[in-house]
Parts: sequence; C-alpha cells; structure tokens
Amino acid sequence: MRSRGKSFGLVPYGFRSPSLARARQTFWNARYQRFLVPVFFGIGWTVNLKSVSRHPLRALLLTALIVWRLRVTRNSRGER
Repeated sequence: MRSRGKSFGLVPYGFRSPSLARARQTFWNARYQRFLVPVFFGIGWTVNLKSVSRHPLRALLLTALIVWRLRVTRNSRGER
C-alpha cells in the first residue's frame, strides 16, 4: 500500500509519519499560492494559512461555515 496519493483520483491522502516540520510546511507554506492543500497526515485537504491574504473571500466563507457548524452543534445539544 502506498503511503500517499489520491483516493478515487480525487481526494488526497498521506500516511507518512507526521512531523512538526511537515505540519509547518503544510499549514504555512509560502511556495504554494493555493488556499486548500493536501493534508500532511490523513485524508482530505487543509488550509494553507500563508495564502489567506491572497484568498480573503474563501477564508471568510470557511470561517463562517465553521462558526455556523459550531453554533448548530451547540444548539442541538440544548446549550446556550
């Protein structure tokens, strides 16, 4: 089994041992201008925080989605 690649030719995965250096490269990578980059460990994508200034609308939409999801989860538990 390969340690990294794409599942169904679309969703990236990587199961190499995680390290702090690779996490930093993924979350704060000045070389990539892309907003979403493959995760450093696991399946899917993560946000390249260094590119947020180049993609403010995407960052705002992602933040709004996260806040909305947190509020829905809290309200469904009956908390306020």
